[in-house]
Amino acid sequence: MAHTQLIALRHTLVVVVLCLLTGTASLHAQQWHTTIEITYPPELDLPAQVSEVLLVNNTVAHPDAPLGAFYTLMAASEMLEGSYYLPAVLETSQNESSSLYIRQLLSERQADSLLSTYNSEALIVLNQLIVHPSSECYQTDNETYYAYTRCVAASHWTLYYHNDSAGALATQTLVYADTLYWENEGETWNDAVQALPSADEARSEMCIYVGEHFAERLLPQVETYDRYLYDLGEDDPGMQYFSRRQWQQAVDAWSAPHKNKKLTAYAEANCAVAYELLGDLGAAYAAAGAALNAFESLRSADARQQAVNIRYYMEQLRARMAR
Repeated sequence: MAHTQLIALRHTLVVVVLCLLTGTASLHAQQWHTTIEITYPPELDLPAQVSEVLLVNNTVAHPDAPLGAFYTLMAASEMLEGSYYLPAVLETSQNESSSLYIRQLLSERQADSLLSTYNSEALIVLNQLIVHPSSECYQTDNETYYAYTRCVAASHWTLYYHNDSAGALATQTLVYADTLYWENEGETWNDAVQALPSADEARSEMCIYVGEHFAERLLPQVETYDRYLYDLGEDDPGMQYFSRRQWQQAVDAWSAPHKNKKLTAYAEANCAVAYELLGDLGAAYAAAGAALNAFESLRSADARQQAVNIRYYMEQLRARMAR
């Protein structure tokens, strides 16, 4: 699913100008550091009208983890409770199969019945949960013992919801798989192994982990980025505008002609950050490219380092534009 970028995002928090990174002015660029937090839409975005969801157990109980599905659904419910969702959990399995490895999905009739019975707007159904821990311990070249436990999980889910006024039932089928590791090193075999979780503990923790991380896919994702601005001097109006969160005025000030290539490179790089905060990632990328060209035209070790920094920033911008 394609993500709308920056301006259409649900929330953007900017923390500006935290500190000045000092350097020798004649040799190295002085930079201001700031961070920005960007909230991206959920990977799995249910319709906007959905708030009351029912998490449904539709699994065949794992013989070694009979409460595994319960742990997974409760963990997912707790994650969703902190958002705009109002989750409930149907613990009793709806699955009448006897095989752990054969999925038996809800029919549309069953899904509609559950939606109506529990007055829910969407179902999040766990159809299958397979959890498998394994452990090993061996002696190292240093005469110590290294032990680890690995737990692999695979889960299968279906989302059901009505996506139009006519009441048509929409479905999404999803899978989530992951692996957890625990490791320890000790002087003896017992020292190494006893610090690891038991197989039952590993299964339980894995089931909770699956529920939490699946639920995260239904929630907005917040990412924090470091950003750096170049110090053009005490009388730089661009930085004054930027510190007041007046991004466009900062761009206008930094876009004025500058007396040398170094200040031009600094100003273009600063414009890129201001454009990013305005939500114009294309203009930010273009300004960063102009800064890169200006740095590459300078013959100094610091300019080469700044060019490396700008290339890295441009990679981050490309990644954001691709989301």
